[in-house]
Amino acid sequence: MIELSTPIELIEKTIELIENERKVQKLQQKELALKADIPFPTYKDFVYKKRASLENILKLFIALRLFDNLNGLLLRRMNLATQTHKHLAS
Repeated sequence: MIELSTPIELIEKTIELIENERKVQKLQQKELALKADIPFPTYKDFVYKKRASLENILKLFIALRLFDNLNGLLLRRMNLATQTHKHLAS
């Protein structure tokens, strides 16, 4: 499991994931921005300046059909929260 210690590391890993998938799907950055319904300069800010809103990151995940990654993250967090709650209650 990858341990990320700072927000910038998480953003960098997200950029890497999105850029790798974009290339696998043979999309240019401009095409992905259009598909995700975000302005191209906003996409470039995300990739090169590491700035993006959560909404735009989610739009990119949806445009690239990375639902499994997103759902996996959410499920893993919910499971951890449930286990922590059970442990604290016992």
